[in-house]
Amino acid sequence: MLVSKAMPTDPSAAERAPAATYEFGPYRFEAASRSLFRAGEFVPLTPKVAETLLLLVEGAGRIVTKEELLEGVWPGVVVEEGGIANNISALRKVLDGDFDGDGAIATVARRGYRFAVDVRRADAGSPSSPAPAAAPAAAKTAPITERDTVLIADIENKTGDAVFDGTIRQALVLHLAQSPFLEIITDHKVHTVLKYMGKAGAPVVGDVALEVCQRTGSRAAITGSIFSLGDDYVIGLLAIDGNDGSILVTEQSRAHGKGEVLKAFDQAVVGLRAKLGESLASVKRFSAPFDDVATSSLEALKAYTLGRHQWLEHGEAAGKPHQLRAIELDPNFASAYSALSYACHNMGQTQEAVRYMTKAYELRERATERERMRLTASYFDVVVGDLNKALDAYRAWQGTYPRDATSVTNSGNLLMLLGRWEESFAVSQRGWTLEPLVVAASNVAIAQLALGRYEEARATLQDAAARGYTAFYLHLDAYQEAFLRGDPRDMHAHANAVAGREGEEDYLLAAQADTEAYHGRFERARDLTRRAVTSARRAGSLEMAALWEAEAALREVEIGNAARARIGAAAAQDITTGMYVHCWVGLVLARCGDSKGATELIERLDEAYPQQTVVQRYWIPSIRAAMAIANKDWKGAEHALEPAATIELGLCQPFEAGFMIPIWLRGLALMGAGRNDEAAREFLKIVARPGLIKNFVLFPLAQRMAAKALAAAGREDEAKPLREKFEAAWLNADVTLP
Repeated sequence: MLVSKAMPTDPSAAERAPAATYEFGPYRFEAASRSLFRAGEFVPLTPKVAETLLLLVEGAGRIVTKEELLEGVWPGVVVEEGGIANNISALRKVLDGDFDGDGAIATVARRGYRFAVDVRRADAGSPSSPAPAAAPAAAKTAPITERDTVLIADIENKTGDAVFDGTIRQALVLHLAQSPFLEIITDHKVHTVLKYMGKAGAPVVGDVALEVCQRTGSRAAITGSIFSLGDDYVIGLLAIDGNDGSILVTEQSRAHGKGEVLKAFDQAVVGLRAKLGESLASVKRFSAPFDDVATSSLEALKAYTLGRHQWLEHGEAAGKPHQLRAIELDPNFASAYSALSYACHNMGQTQEAVRYMTKAYELRERATERERMRLTASYFDVVVGDLNKALDAYRAWQGTYPRDATSVTNSGNLLMLLGRWEESFAVSQRGWTLEPLVVAASNVAIAQLALGRYEEARATLQDAAARGYTAFYLHLDAYQEAFLRGDPRDMHAHANAVAGREGEEDYLLAAQADTEAYHGRFERARDLTRRAVTSARRAGSLEMAALWEAEAALREVEIGNAARARIGAAAAQDITTGMYVHCWVGLVLARCGDSKGATELIERLDEAYPQQTVVQRYWIPSIRAAMAIANKDWKGAEHALEPAATIELGLCQPFEAGFMIPIWLRGLALMGAGRNDEAAREFLKIVARPGLIKNFVLFPLAQRMAAKALAAAGREDEAKPLREKFEAAWLNADVTLP
């Protein structure tokens, strides 16, 4: 059975309950909810003890007779006087330590009890009796407005049961995320601010919560506690002023048994939102029960909470096992599936990301409205791959929740895939301004590098490092920035920073392999690729292991080593399949002249990903063009590449660079057709964008091919510096290269 303290069930109590708040000593007692606080901290009382206290503070200074107590606390019920004595004893245990002399409650022999300390009506500014009528609710100023942000501080677990550690707070975050009225400071921002304060990992309560509010400009902090009273659990929530720590509003609810805690929590949060100033219409529309939109399992919520914490502290790989545990405990926990999908997506495990996001999308009716909007956008992004529909969905999400940084940051990422770099930078910068998330920092830096704004990119990465961000992809971005700057010491430092991090170090090993190949040192590149593949396989990242093989195979075929390229393509397919594996292997096979194998992969891609923007407009056209080039069908190659024209500068996920493969192939086709001036223009597009292609081998090869095309067109003065730059890059290249 669930009883909310905000809604008294005793008719006489309801009639008697004034909308008053009483203060005495360090205590504050809210009559409407029967909630007692000491110096802002909730103090649990049983319902009958709370009713007894209300009668005493209402009659402060006079004798409250035993008859009044019996009738007021147990109306219409015959009760022994021992019940009164028990309640008084319980109150004295709570109160007497804060008052000198005989304590707060005096016994008047054979008559009753008198509340012996000064009581003040907080809402009236005068002693408790008599009190003026309360102002109409409509005339009150709401504590929170739509322009304010709110901190979700820690909820103290006083039950002794570890399942509630952090769990009620996470439930509060998930519930309040429904509200378009409240804008919640994200866990990521809180985590960052605590690091700035030198209090990483400290409980966000008391002065720490107040300082976080002041540093983030939050209007209020919501905190509270959970207690156990016999078989009952009492949840107390309160909002404190972010400037001075004074209590703005409070709410309390009670559950009979652990299984009812999340339902009791729902009632408390709904009451709190209304008191904070959210309209009743908004509360009614955006307050689905927690077990309908999240989970009814405390254990699953606990695992999800641990996963979120580990992700914040240590990255995607650390949080993933806990989210797997959450869906094991509750197979219908949509938020846990989406968390898994994002983790896998950021780690390059796209097949798993698709599987988990598909499940989350199927469960979207068991999510909050905000979460449903996020899942819809993510479904079009991660599963369907229709980037334009995904962008529309993200914009709809932004329309309802304009201060939600995630939708903005994800939009910036999609614009990168489409090669719309100026737009991507502007949107990513806005996301970083709304909230400096680690992913937002990476997106901003990638866009800055792609646009040639190298100093700004370095500043962004340094800012992220100063905030304590250690995500592997930031180290990868910083490695590539150092490469463009020609700083091998910094490159080495960033590679070492990720060494030994399972599921992550393979990215930096592969980046080092690219650097070696860029300089023509293919033996060293092959060794680093083997290490990257081994590391990824050991971490269970089979798709990334296959992609490292496939990328290395493309490097081989582009320097004329078709035999090694075929071996690499076969090795990639032996590890696993998947969209990107098929794309890369299909291109390698086409460049090797294996039209049959490439055609089979095109057919698989076309059937499996008919709406996938990047597959249909970048990879399939590139594979077809490569097949045409192998057959010396120069016109056919040009025609095949037409769909890629608008996105050929796009980022090649799951890599952090744009390899400009359609441009490279178009240059080869034009050169094959003897149209050298046009071919040179294509190769020079690559040469002009070192911050986009970074350390991939096509950059020096584009320098070489541009020089050849220009020389063939009789423009030797332009060809010579390009040839010299290529020769300088390959000064120490392997002597055994084809």
